[in-house]
Amino acid sequence: MRRLLLLAMVAVTLLPTPSGAQIGPHRVELTTFTCGELLSLSGEARDRVLIYFNGYLDAKDGATVWVDKVVGERIDRALVYCKATPTLPLLDAFKRAWNP
Repeated sequence: MRRLLLLAMVAVTLLPTPSGAQIGPHRVELTTFTCGELLSLSGEARDRVLIYFNGYLDAKDGATVWVDKVVGERIDRALVYCKATPTLPLLDAFKRAWNP
C-alpha cells in the first residue's frame, strides 16, 4: 500500500499543468536535491516538491494517518532549515524537521 501511495505521489508531481508545460525538473535525485534548489522553485512546483518529500518520509516511517497540523509544522520547520542553509540537502532538512 505504501509503495502504491508513493507511486501515486510521484505521478502527481509529473502531471503537466493546464497550459501543458511541465513544472520543475523531470528527475530529482533525492539525496542531492538541495534546499537552495527548492527555494528557487516557485508556487506549484515548490508545493509539489514539499508534498513529495513529506510523503516520502511518512512512507519510510510507516505512517498510516495524515494530520494536517503535524505535516504543516514539519514542512514549516524544514523551510526554516532550508532558508538558514541553502546548501543543505532537502532530505536532510526534512529528516531534521521530523526529529527536531
